[in-house]
Amino acid sequence: MTRYFEVLRRDGPARVGRLLLERTVSTPDFLAPEDYISAGSIFSYGSVEEALAAGEALKGQQKLTILPYVPAALHYPAIITLPDMETDGPKGVVLHPLSEERPEEADVYVMGSAGALKNPRDLVKAVIGCKNRTRSDSALYAPALATPANLALLIYLGIDLVDRTRVIADAYLGRYHTRDGVWEVGALPELPCRCPHCLALDDRIDPEKIAAHNVLKLEEELRIVRLMIESGTLREYVERQVRVTPDQTAALRLLDQEHCYLEARTPQHRSSAFLANTAESLQRVEVTRFGQRVLERYRAPNSDVLLLLPCSARKPYSTSRSHRLFAEAIGQHRRYLHELILTSPLALVPRELEEVYPAASYDVPVTGRWDREERAWLLDCLAAYLKKNKYARIVAHLEGELEDTVRSSGLDAAFTGGGTREDSLEKLARAVREACRDAVRLKEGRLQRYRAVADFYFGEGAGDALLSNDAHIKGRELQNEDKKALAMITPNGTMALSIEGARRLADRGSYIVTIGDFLPRGSLLAPGVVEADPQIRPGDEVIIQGPRAFGVGRAKMSGWEMVESRRGVAADIRKIVGKE
Repeated sequence: MTRYFEVLRRDGPARVGRLLLERTVSTPDFLAPEDYISAGSIFSYGSVEEALAAGEALKGQQKLTILPYVPAALHYPAIITLPDMETDGPKGVVLHPLSEERPEEADVYVMGSAGALKNPRDLVKAVIGCKNRTRSDSALYAPALATPANLALLIYLGIDLVDRTRVIADAYLGRYHTRDGVWEVGALPELPCRCPHCLALDDRIDPEKIAAHNVLKLEEELRIVRLMIESGTLREYVERQVRVTPDQTAALRLLDQEHCYLEARTPQHRSSAFLANTAESLQRVEVTRFGQRVLERYRAPNSDVLLLLPCSARKPYSTSRSHRLFAEAIGQHRRYLHELILTSPLALVPRELEEVYPAASYDVPVTGRWDREERAWLLDCLAAYLKKNKYARIVAHLEGELEDTVRSSGLDAAFTGGGTREDSLEKLARAVREACRDAVRLKEGRLQRYRAVADFYFGEGAGDALLSNDAHIKGRELQNEDKKALAMITPNGTMALSIEGARRLADRGSYIVTIGDFLPRGSLLAPGVVEADPQIRPGDEVIIQGPRAFGVGRAKMSGWEMVESRRGVAADIRKIVGKE
């Protein structure tokens, strides 16, 4: 349990937080020598008892107090285990990065031997291991590891605090750092930086000026990383920045294989656009989560006909010129078929979910070419989708490599050749007209959309529960038979529940935050949470209930974090009512 560290904002494992020491440290940030006091290694004392006594003597500090620790090489366990100790102020505990033992509770955990984490596999394993063994409301400090080139990756991995140690030490070895890598300063024909320290570096043998330059570049990079977290675009930045070295690229790819770790820490949606610019984008949580929900939660309407369409550059697709032309060509037959858009990297986007993040706000480099991974992902998703959702007839208005990819799967469909030329659209119209002959007319499309979006956010069956008893739509609002609001699909594609709508879903037991015997106002703080659905992610709509309260709000942290944390806002409350 921590009294001194609070997480304010999340962008995947990266976090903006506040560490209360003699000064307030706004993480991610540098931990300076004046911010902490350390009892040091037990080997600097005559006995373990002396080391423990030295730790006791540090009580009463408002600085971070780092307790005595047992140093150990990276791949070897510590030879002894020290007893737990308490402090009166902020507490720091040194962790062996590759140990599997759960440490005593602290406000800040220091990764021992962090500077030795040169191998990308060791780095990823160490950070994830430390994060999984410690509370979510504690900070992780990795000393002697950060450089301008690797800082973004370190913060994205989940490290909250770094220092300037490595770049200063490197300066005395003649190493010159930039965000694009490190060079031997004497081997550079000219210095790429025009900072005052470099302009004054005439003979290039002044380690103090090199150190000042290195520190400046590290500080600049930290400002950029903070900006990326605040804008929700750190992942895109990391995908660019890891190209500096093969080891960093390998580390990101290894991290993406730790899907559970990333998914548990990735918000449900972001306000920024989702940019899929690299091969690593296909492995992102937003992609896999969307695909999984389409296959597991989404249930297609009972349609006899499926129409496969390509994506468009403009989002949502229905606002694009190509999809407007498709709609005109289909005409009144649109009420008899179901539309499924094929795209990279999301694979499948049902028409009802085109406004849901990230389908409504992603962008990819458009070349017309599909690589092997994209093809495999698309075909696997399409096969799983068609196994769950059955159609009598399929029309595929696709062209180029997308058409070739779908044809290669052996799909029994009427292929029209795709395109938006007049003759292409006429082929589409004819194929649809033929496929829809004797097809069953679908229910109102807007109701289908509300059902699909509710299932997407709250699980399969949530839509049926929400739309029961003659629910109808007025504008963007879903209303009950008494014209009282049940839910609304917001402009960013999320769903906002009313109290009445939440009551219809509460019995399902999903996305519930259970609180203590009080009536919260404004924001729900984590200490008031008794239990929370582990499915909840930051940005999810949640139902809040307790002995005295029932309400709805928007999660600010994951469900498991709500239960673990003793500081921070668990959810922003939109509406709360008291129970009699």
